[in-house]
Amino acid sequence: MKMTAIISEYNPFHNGHLYQAKIAREETDADLIVAIMSGTFMQRGEPAFSDKWTRARAAVASGEIDLVLELPFYFSVQRADRFAQGGVTIAEMIGATSLSFGSECGDITPFLLAASEKNEETPAYQRLVKEGLSNGLSSAMAASQAFRALTTTLDLTTPNNTLGYYYARAASNIFLHTTKRIGSGYHDLSVGDIMSATAIRAHYDETHQLTGLPKESASVLQGATFASFDLYYPFIRNRLLSTPLGVLMQFNGIDTSLAPRLVEGARYSSTFDDFMNFIKTRRYTRTSLQRTLIYLLTSTMTEEIDSVAFDQIDYVRPLAFNDKGRQALRQIKQHIRVISTFEAHPWLIKESQVTAAYAVPLARYDQLEEHRRFAHFSGNSSK
Repeated sequence: MKMTAIISEYNPFHNGHLYQAKIAREETDADLIVAIMSGTFMQRGEPAFSDKWTRARAAVASGEIDLVLELPFYFSVQRADRFAQGGVTIAEMIGATSLSFGSECGDITPFLLAASEKNEETPAYQRLVKEGLSNGLSSAMAASQAFRALTTTLDLTTPNNTLGYYYARAASNIFLHTTKRIGSGYHDLSVGDIMSATAIRAHYDETHQLTGLPKESASVLQGATFASFDLYYPFIRNRLLSTPLGVLMQFNGIDTSLAPRLVEGARYSSTFDDFMNFIKTRRYTRTSLQRTLIYLLTSTMTEEIDSVAFDQIDYVRPLAFNDKGRQALRQIKQHIRVISTFEAHPWLIKESQVTAAYAVPLARYDQLEEHRRFAHFSGNSSK
């Protein structure tokens, strides 16, 4: 079977995702679409809108996704290059022939050219990044400005182009395909048939209605519990105010200058928004800080992250699939171990801990038994 992979978050699965999957299936001549999906927390350090099992079921219910595999926590809550490397590694290891992604560009050629230039390996790039950091820029902004100064091939100021570039950098033996993003941009909160995931979540917060989703996907999500950072702030605040500075600095992303700032912010901020406005600076962006807070919430240490090889993984874990997806799993087993039931694998033990950190603030104590969860089988196949 010819598989096309999509690295995704589906937070939640919406009509734009449906469109991308349809185009990817047609233009890569795929027999099935495999989504490699973030689990409990997102790349930008946000709690998932709903739990991973429900989001995976919603994707398969759309009729365009045949199999959802979990993108492990170590890969999913990461800066763009590591997120991309982890996802591409899985796509190549399962034997996918193509990797499709949405982009603002909509043309694969600039991604391939930009990746081939390898500007990030040049002394000029390193010098420009260093200058940006010395001027108080965040590492992401310094890197973006350095890249822009050295090439006109691709615009990396947009989120999907940035991920696409790193997919191209990471890919070694997989065909790359892109579809032009349609409808709202990431930060656009307008309401319509094609909305960004950000807009869908914001609209739900205001109206408690799900808009911009395929009917079948929305039906799956109707009974879900939805998360927001506000629910997690009391837990984050408690940990910041009850942990010695020396211990705080062992959590990934917390250095000697950030640790006291976090504690001071927690002491004087009663809401999550007030806290973020207190602690963020040009150097510490909201996205990087959110990731750091997730590491704190999940007890993820710097030493732990430093031990992760982002181009290596020894298993995949299905979350949901249909008939075609079940056939694909048989094929995937020829390339890599498929773990369908919980095992004492260090990464799965971590996933269980991460799920607990996600579920307790939502009072979803049923989700604490992740070791008893199985992938959802829909019993039908798509196109």
